[in-house]
Amino acid sequence: MRKQQKIINLYEDVSIRSIKHVVSIGSEEDLNQFWHYFHSEVAHDYKHLHRFISVMYTSTENLFQVHEDLFFELIIEQNEEMFYFTVWNPIASKYLEEKLSEYNNEFEYLMDTKRMSIRLAKEKLAEANVIYDEKQKNRRSQIIASLTQESCVLPVPCEFLEQEDKDEILRLCEDMSDIMYRAKNIGFQDGVVVHLRSCLTILSLSLMSYPQFTHISNLIVEFSVFMNAHKVEFKDMSSEEFSLVEGFVYNLDRWANTLFVSGGADFHFMDNSLKADLDMIKMLIHPQVSAATSMSDVFDF
Repeated sequence: MRKQQKIINLYEDVSIRSIKHVVSIGSEEDLNQFWHYFHSEVAHDYKHLHRFISVMYTSTENLFQVHEDLFFELIIEQNEEMFYFTVWNPIASKYLEEKLSEYNNEFEYLMDTKRMSIRLAKEKLAEANVIYDEKQKNRRSQIIASLTQESCVLPVPCEFLEQEDKDEILRLCEDMSDIMYRAKNIGFQDGVVVHLRSCLTILSLSLMSYPQFTHISNLIVEFSVFMNAHKVEFKDMSSEEFSLVEGFVYNLDRWANTLFVSGGADFHFMDNSLKADLDMIKMLIHPQVSAATSMSDVFDF
């Protein structure tokens, strides 16, 4: 007789797939590794799923400041309709519950004395994107209408951005600028690299919810993955290389403040510049990776 499969989540959904993903999290670096798994394995079309991952990521990062020896398992299960995330640790579960409760019942979850299970419906998330796309069609129509007027002023291009996402993006850019200022004195030591990559991760999560920013979000992820693969080189980088990284962070900050504060620019006005920054960083730090990239490609903007 076939043994009944082991169900981890508290919903005890018998239709879940037999494959489970278990992520051991005991540090901020583990959080970054989890994000790399999530980005490569999970579809990018679920806006609320990204929101949950962002909340879990930031809450756990904050919890590590209080409980340095914290360790827990995150078990990911799914079926055709649902994602299930189970946090197996009473301290982490309780803290995450407090954070999720701030989102006005947006997230559904169950708890017991040892764990917390969060359930996210896939089809509802897809429907949310359909509504969002319809809003964007209306927005584009308004922009086209305004461009036909004689005294046209380019409107602020991100009125559709949710306020909490906008505040988060601007705060992260400010935090990264502070990190770079500190790194000028102490270099890219372990804590600095991890903190910068954490900011990049959360920033990419915030931007992924909006299809207009897919290119920038992918560049940020690409840079974070490159940092992870070349931590030693980042610790030992020259002042010239450091200036390039500083320039990349500065340009992210400029991009965000222009779009979300000043306005009057196209969504993609810095795509090529940021790509050129990243290609040059790769070329100097690890030339083999960029051997196929010519100088004309790097400065094609």
